[in-house]
Amino acid sequence: MTSSAPSAIAWAILGFGLVAATLRLLWLFDRTRPSERLVTYGLLLGTAAGLLRERAVQDWLDEIGALEIGFTRQLSTAVMVLTFAPLCQLAASWSERWSTRAIRMSRFVWVAGYASAILMLIVGSQARSLGQYIDRTEGWQTPVYFAFFSGWCGLTGALMASTSLRELRTGGLRPLHRMTYLIILVVGVWALEEAVSIFASSVCAATGTGRSFVEFRFSANENNYIYLLAGGAMVAASGVAAEIARRLRVDPASRAVRQLYPMWEDLVAACPEIPRPARSGTRMSPRYRVHRITVEIRDSLLVLGRFAEPAPAGVDGPAGEATQIVEALRRKQSGAVPGQYRRLQASAPGRDIVDETRALRRIADHWAAAQAGPYHRYASSLLDGDTAR
Repeated sequence: MTSSAPSAIAWAILGFGLVAATLRLLWLFDRTRPSERLVTYGLLLGTAAGLLRERAVQDWLDEIGALEIGFTRQLSTAVMVLTFAPLCQLAASWSERWSTRAIRMSRFVWVAGYASAILMLIVGSQARSLGQYIDRTEGWQTPVYFAFFSGWCGLTGALMASTSLRELRTGGLRPLHRMTYLIILVVGVWALEEAVSIFASSVCAATGTGRSFVEFRFSANENNYIYLLAGGAMVAASGVAAEIARRLRVDPASRAVRQLYPMWEDLVAACPEIPRPARSGTRMSPRYRVHRITVEIRDSLLVLGRFAEPAPAGVDGPAGEATQIVEALRRKQSGAVPGQYRRLQASAPGRDIVDETRALRRIADHWAAAQAGPYHRYASSLLDGDTAR
């Protein structure tokens, strides 16, 4: 195929994809999960397919004698089929059963992808000899050629759609996760429609029927891909943006560490009995550190629960909870006798570590004020040796 999108738009998207792919290779490739590497492979192959679809690239390769234009056109579609190999593995990896056979299946998918691309170029030789787009060429080769494309496109779409439906039916998803699966479902259904529609067009072209449908499908194929690549590149670039934010220490985890640190420092100092892993020489990532800080704060609150009293009247919400925790901390530091356990910080839904961290961050917003608030004088008097309650 040859792209019919405006050159300025096409090259801006291709340039963005190349930059995102390069940064992913430099920053994310060696230390990320296999799923992230699959995204990088998909972006590289997708961008390569987009470059091969540009008329300027096709003309340049022809002028230097590297590849004929007809071959480059078909090669762009073959590379697009290769793009489905990592995407198919990515969609399959969302299944719990994938981990038990990931290595074996990954090799099979890559071999099948390369074999499909080679067979497409072999089958497309007749159209190249006629100097025609295979999308419009009559003969059995056309549906066979597009059967490879439609098969990969349909398989990837089916995996995406089925996984999304399963997760949505299970329920209990956060709003962001629900929206993500809805988007994946839409993309999966779209891929299935494209697979069926493109194969139907190839059958019409092979038999010389449905010319208007064939031309409609041909125009859509020429125009749509670059915009689909733009969407995929933006998704892939989100990992690069997250890495830039992490390096600048403005990512959510780094901000959470800075917000929780004063409260965490006071609590772990007052509760040396809580288990803490030994410090390692390896620098912790912000995500690991905020997870560890959250767990250690929660452990400290379990200890301080033996020194807690009801929250002060007239101070509600996170501010009241911060004051209640400060009071318990002061009692423990003053040597007060532990009493009946009272749960501290009861506002967290307790759903998972994300909810815990969010609830603790709300309390941390009031930590300094709670230490210097109206109950600070009482706490100070305990520290000076007054009788503890």
